[in-house]
Amino acid sequence: MEILLLQFFSALVGGLIVYVFGVRKLSIEVRNTFIQKQMSEFYSPIAGYRKRIGARGAVREKISIAAEAAWQELCGQARASGQSMLNHEEQFEPYRSIIEYDNMQLREEVIPLYRKMLDIFTDKYWLADEDTRDYYQNFFEFVEIWERYLAESLPGGVLKKLDHTEGNVHPFYEHIEQKLSALQSEINELSFWKLRL
Repeated sequence: MEILLLQFFSALVGGLIVYVFGVRKLSIEVRNTFIQKQMSEFYSPIAGYRKRIGARGAVREKISIAAEAAWQELCGQARASGQSMLNHEEQFEPYRSIIEYDNMQLREEVIPLYRKMLDIFTDKYWLADEDTRDYYQNFFEFVEIWERYLAESLPGGVLKKLDHTEGNVHPFYEHIEQKLSALQSEINELSFWKLRL
């Protein structure tokens, strides 16, 4: 009888251990799957689009600074020679095309990227952590104002009064980057032995 009781107790303990470790493993797998979904379908695409917009902005800024310096040099040469700049409009035309290209790029590439970011935020809202959801209204407003302005349904004076700058959404961008890094760290640290019951 004592041996039978000992065998029953051993089986019970063994079964409990298998159950506890099975539940632990399943919890880790479920959490990892959700984190991977958050990263691949929400945080990473938004961060990637933001990086692309930022890279375009950096190139635009670099070209703008170089173009301004080149134009100033051209004007300085004309002044140094004591002549007024002949064919001012003709000489300015290549510089104007820089501005026109930047405007076209804003309309056809940059604003559509913002729209994609907003679409991800809307369509994959359920993947956003609660603290990320707090940024939705502000980002929606940022994109909506740009779209209205480019559709010429918002005068420039109104745009100025709204204090519409990309600086308004920088906290959102920083949050997305921090969240992506935190999720990457969490998935790297999440292991079978570290998960608490």
